[in-house]
Amino acid sequence: MASRFFSVAQILRPHNMLAASFGVAAGYYAAGGRAPSGVIALALLAGLATGAGNVINDYYDEAIDRVNKPSRPLPSGRVSRATARWTYAVATVLTFTGALVWLERDLALVVLAWQLTLYAYARWFKRMFGAGNLLVAGIAASAFAAGSLAAGRPQAAVIPVGIAFAFVMCRELVKGGEDLDGDAAAGVRTVAVTLGRETAARIAAASMLVLAAWIPAPAVAGVYGPPYLLVMALLVEPSLIVGALAIVRSPRKATFARVSRALKLSMFAGIAAIVLGS
Repeated sequence: MASRFFSVAQILRPHNMLAASFGVAAGYYAAGGRAPSGVIALALLAGLATGAGNVINDYYDEAIDRVNKPSRPLPSGRVSRATARWTYAVATVLTFTGALVWLERDLALVVLAWQLTLYAYARWFKRMFGAGNLLVAGIAASAFAAGSLAAGRPQAAVIPVGIAFAFVMCRELVKGGEDLDGDAAAGVRTVAVTLGRETAARIAAASMLVLAAWIPAPAVAGVYGPPYLLVMALLVEPSLIVGALAIVRSPRKATFARVSRALKLSMFAGIAAIVLGS
């Protein structure tokens, strides 16, 4: 029973759920929100909506994951497709109900938009060239916008949304290089599938270096304080620069996988930098 519970929890991908919740909280704080009661419900629902999106993504990606990530709960057989459907249904109903009960109309509509977009991504858009990457980056970045909206200052989200969107796009390009084999077999038209790993590596590396060069700008402009620049310089910039050099020098699956993991960890550091610098 314990192992089955762990497998169901794994398909929800708690680290992605936490990132979504933290993104909402960071957007709220960066916009001047200071009362935890103003953002807790939205942050929790953002995490739950993300978990549901992860489940339905794995459901439709089972054939791809048999090649790319066979140890995941569905392709390994630790979670059945029926269990995945029920998990998705329960998480979706809880998210929708919670949004109606706890949130104001504008924020409830944001949560509903997340749910619909995550389903559409998994079901259709992931396989379209560029569309899937843009959707994932847009959804991730919108967490900051939702938090700022909850604080009553949506304009404060412009910078964190821009950083988050660019960062997630970079990671999506890297993940495409890692997952090329399964994506190609399933007809998923990523940059790596369409143009090849080496070209994808160069595009991803160029994007990462441009982002690394742009990251200090909010601190230089005085929008964020020194803690933002310090955390970014110590924990985020190195992963972008070193990762870019690594995939260009060795555009192999293992290198893309290693850089993807580093970027995932750096994402949390970036969120912390925005909060500390606000």
